Amino acid sequence: MKTVFSALILVLVATPLMAELPEGLPTRVIHGLEGPSQARGISNDVTGNMPLGAEGIGNLAGRHLRTRFWTIPQGGVVPIHDHADRPAVFTVASGEIYEYSSLTEGRILHKTGGLALEEGVVAHWWENEGAETVHLIAFDVFAPGNTSDAVTAVPDPGTMELPEISQAALELLGVVDIGAHFGDGTGDSWVLSTYRATLEPGGVLPDFTGAGEPLQVFVWEGAVTQHDTAGTADLANHTGGGLAQGATGWWENTGDAVAILYFGVVEPAAEVEGVPRTAPLAHGSHGG
Repeated sequence: MKTVFSALILVLVATPLMAELPEGLPTRVIHGLEGPSQARGISNDVTGNMPLGAEGIGNLAGRHLRTRFWTIPQGGVVPIHDHADRPAVFTVASGEIYEYSSLTEGRILHKTGGLALEEGVVAHWWENEGAETVHLIAFDVFAPGNTSDAVTAVPDPGTMELPEISQAALELLGVVDIGAHFGDGTGDSWVLSTYRATLEPGGVLPDFTGAGEPLQVFVWEGAVTQHDTAGTADLANHTGGGLAQGATGWWENTGDAVAILYFGVVEPAAEVEGVPRTAPLAHGSHGG
């Protein structure tokens, strides 16, 4: 079980007020929820994409771990969709945004730091009604389609000597049970976890995963250097990296300001058993 240091308080507010559907956009109904079927004004950048079969995860072959960075300006709309084949974790990095979900009658207000775990039978859509641009950091496990990703043996662990954690804190935000999401043996005993790390200037965070546990990192604020068995890479605001194929490594805050990193990890469920989550789930219950 991992040791994480939790200090973040996250807020979700459910409100019974229902907004009208966005004007000028066609609609459709999924799982009893009506919502816009087209996007408005949004963008998302893919910063990481790893095939899971290549990590030796046989019951997730053909699926990838992906990181996306969403930008949703005032009036922006994420169209209605479901997550039947794509468990996901969203963190609101900045701004406030409303989510409309088939799991609740009231809309959900996500504030900065809020978390949404998209699992099971759910349809939803999002709208930014505020003046501030919203940024979301999303990790998901998805099937790109027509893939023939081969399943390999679990990669050999890297041989890099890792430093001790220093001037850094790591917290587990939330977890999606991949096997429970699919319910057909796909991803059994594996979870999709998201973590948040804070590194002071000069701070060091070593790899906290094992071989065959792919990890992707997104730098929300600051600048870090990723040292791994393949070399080094400089990562700054709104860029991503990762560890795969047995690689191990560590992150160093090379700037003069605090660095904030988000991690998406596919790992055995046993790795997070008993580890407290610091974020409430989107639809009213707590992990932990």
